[in-house]
Amino acid sequence: MSDESPPLFVQAGRQAQSDSRPQLATLLGADFSARSITPSHGDQAPNVVRSALNRFATWDAHEHVDLAQWNVHDIGDSGAIRMTWDSAFEAIRHLADRAWDMGKFVVALGGDHSVSWPLIAAATGHAARTGIIQLDVHHDVRELDHGASNGTPIRGLIEQGLVRSSDIVQIGIHPFGNKRAYTDYCDSQGITRYSLSDVNELGPVSIATAAHQKLASCDRIYLTVDIDVLDRAFAPGTVAALPGGLTPRELMLLVTNICDDARVMAMDVVEFDPSRDVSDITAYNVALTVVTALSAVARRATGIQRTDDVVGGWRTS
Repeated sequence: MSDESPPLFVQAGRQAQSDSRPQLATLLGADFSARSITPSHGDQAPNVVRSALNRFATWDAHEHVDLAQWNVHDIGDSGAIRMTWDSAFEAIRHLADRAWDMGKFVVALGGDHSVSWPLIAAATGHAARTGIIQLDVHHDVRELDHGASNGTPIRGLIEQGLVRSSDIVQIGIHPFGNKRAYTDYCDSQGITRYSLSDVNELGPVSIATAAHQKLASCDRIYLTVDIDVLDRAFAPGTVAALPGGLTPRELMLLVTNICDDARVMAMDVVEFDPSRDVSDITAYNVALTVVTALSAVARRATGIQRTDDVVGGWRTS
């Protein structure tokens, strides 16, 4: 990246106020992992991902999008790192509301997957009907008998009445990643699911299109990416990744196609634990997920049409 390029990610304050470029998105950190079933340092992830983002150029050579034409306003972290669940929920939701009020695409960096509950709760307050696309090997519909955890966000949102279960699409479900009771719950609730085999057989582009069609009645869509959807070889820095998950190419194809839809106005990437990472492999894949999404959002803003055989820089054939 040229030293002359302006920074993409702009901190709040005077620097943001003096930046003359149009704002593309708002970035925030949901720095909380105290409810992780397996102990995690995911609360440290936001700043690690911020550093990793600077390792990528702002120029998308395949899509001919230059992210340096915009700024991404970084409004900082929620400060929830040592809070109780109730306090963390309110802190994260408050920061997310602030991001939504800015009227731009919202990117949240977790944190464990419990943070998606307050993040999506905030999103539902800014839309008549919010759909969820969840990239994950797990259903995350555990019972709430023992309180919230990184295994309960989807169930929590349903039981709070914040989203309709029929407006949830899960992509990347692992054949050996969930108890039968959780599959039965998803069946009973009418949650749409695509397995890892479905992604392999149908292809990421077709799966993304099907997800959009399923959520046709929603006026806004929230994308939540649990980085454990990647094969364990590509995500050593997460507690629950399994062999047989997605490749980075498959994940980026899903993300760029999902974010092509203008109704997709927010996303999070969660479950990255820097203390478990090896050679920054997971940090870079999280950061690549973010810049891939931002490139799609920028393409939406400029009306750039992509070539048929290249999607988000990733060949489809």
